[in-house]
Amino acid sequence: MNRDPHIPPLPKIEHDLDLTLAVFTHKSVGISSTAGPTHYDGDRLAEALDLAVTNFLYCKQPVMNGEEMRKQRGKILQDEGILRWLDDYELKPKLRTADLTIFENPREMKKYFFTYVGAVFISGDMSAVNNWIAPLIDPNAALLPDFISASNSSSSQTSQQTSPQSQHSSSRPPQYTAPPPPPGNPPPIPPDYPPAGSSSMGAAALLTLATINQTAVQKGVNIQYQGDSSGPAHDPTWVVHCLINGQEHGTGRGKNQKAAKLEAGRNAFLSMGWMPNA
Repeated sequence: MNRDPHIPPLPKIEHDLDLTLAVFTHKSVGISSTAGPTHYDGDRLAEALDLAVTNFLYCKQPVMNGEEMRKQRGKILQDEGILRWLDDYELKPKLRTADLTIFENPREMKKYFFTYVGAVFISGDMSAVNNWIAPLIDPNAALLPDFISASNSSSSQTSQQTSPQSQHSSSRPPQYTAPPPPPGNPPPIPPDYPPAGSSSMGAAALLTLATINQTAVQKGVNIQYQGDSSGPAHDPTWVVHCLINGQEHGTGRGKNQKAAKLEAGRNAFLSMGWMPNA
């Protein structure tokens, strides 16, 4: 089967052996993650795709009512589409199993793909899931301006402590926003903010991750963050890279992932020339 050349790149699962084992090792092998079911249980991970599909449908234009959203979600999550994505990304050969019949079992294969999506959420944040799944469903979809495909300034540690199931309890599809910023945080940046050293850099200091990620969505590009820490556990140094359509456009450093991610996003925003009157 030929791979669809238009599908977005597959997000990677990195720096977490337990999570990798949870995704790529079927229960028939008899190997379980040392982290146990608290974080990496397959049923929990499988909820992330449903959240991403709901978020996409909620923000798709023209706006749909609840019944239409449920119908569309059912179509998107049908066996045929999920199995096609598995083949397009060549994920089946990567699954370790002692029971080869599961490859002919649509239910098992769907759960495998759902689990991979959940692992992307755990290893990164919901922005990685939303920015991947939205163009995978429909790369030409028109989305509402308030489609914010990120947990914005939340760290990966926070993502691991908050399960997709708990976020799914809200009656309105979650926006994955971080805790409210301090009072005085400005609205989207107008073109006449006062300079600070230079007009672009001064305005960039006022950017939030919500604005950066929303701008990327509006411009139809894929934005991702990849980061790692070094140094002692009590005093780490984080380095985060901001990727636009798979290419690095910004790097940030900080004492926590949140600060490094924000700096990387701001640098990428400037690199892409998105700043008004820059």
